[in-house]
Amino acid sequence: MKKLLVFILIGFVACTSSEDRMKEARKEILSTDRAFSARSAEKGMNEAFLHYAANDMVKLQEGRFPVIGKEELRNTFAGVPDSIYRLTWEPVKAEVSKSGDLGYTFGNYELYDFTRREIRYGNYFTVWRKEKDGTWRWVLDGGNATPRPE
Repeated sequence: MKKLLVFILIGFVACTSSEDRMKEARKEILSTDRAFSARSAEKGMNEAFLHYAANDMVKLQEGRFPVIGKEELRNTFAGVPDSIYRLTWEPVKAEVSKSGDLGYTFGNYELYDFTRREIRYGNYFTVWRKEKDGTWRWVLDGGNATPRPE
């Protein structure tokens, strides 16, 4: 009977620490995603995407092949100055794995095109991975255009 109680107690503690780890990771991912958006607004979309990208990232693009790897992303941004667009977003939800090292965010974005003087709207998703140094880096990102929110 004592062994059963010990086993149940250990299971409870393990579940509680897993839930705590997931809650903390969810907060970290949301905070990182919001900081990513703020950096995009302050320093430009290109710089922000490169700053938060994992080396093995994949960026899905509407109507084009995906960009694979941080170097290819850097090359994609070459020749497209940050002064053309202002991209900001707000996460709506985040979920994380039980291990607390992989998760996703999704939300809504606004892309202001200074050339056309118009705002485009859409939804996005970002898959995040916690690196060995404790930082969160995006590993998969994509989105789609939507009508203006009401």
